[in-house]
Amino acid sequence: MHIEVNWRYAQEGEEAFEFTRFLYAYLHPKSGKILYLGKADYCTVRERTKGSHKTAIFNAMIENEGVNVLHPIVGVLSLEVGTRFSSQLLSDVESLLIIELQPPYNKQSTRSRISRPGIEVKCTGTWPVRRKRCRDE
Repeated sequence: MHIEVNWRYAQEGEEAFEFTRFLYAYLHPKSGKILYLGKADYCTVRERTKGSHKTAIFNAMIENEGVNVLHPIVGVLSLEVGTRFSSQLLSDVESLLIIELQPPYNKQSTRSRISRPGIEVKCTGTWPVRRKRCRDE
């Protein structure tokens, strides 16, 4: 199964923060390194990133990285014809990217994950990482 995730920068207040069923990531403003990667499924990207459950993560990123702003990007999934979107599929794509990239502020899916053999994720658009493809063996 091949899935393409088209990434783009999002500005605060932009429509992209009201989307659901998307991936999002926060980048270091100078290095472009992915610091945290998540998903917004049953809520909007804004709700996912602004909740009190994320306060500690954002505070740690800002304090430890010595920055006062983080650059968000959102990822839109494109599926092969005949592939049905599901919450589990979104979770599988998120966890595959996390385990492959090891963003420093992610805690879940960094050591193990439920595998979906044969899934291949290709990241396009403003994806900041040299590695564009991840495959679950």
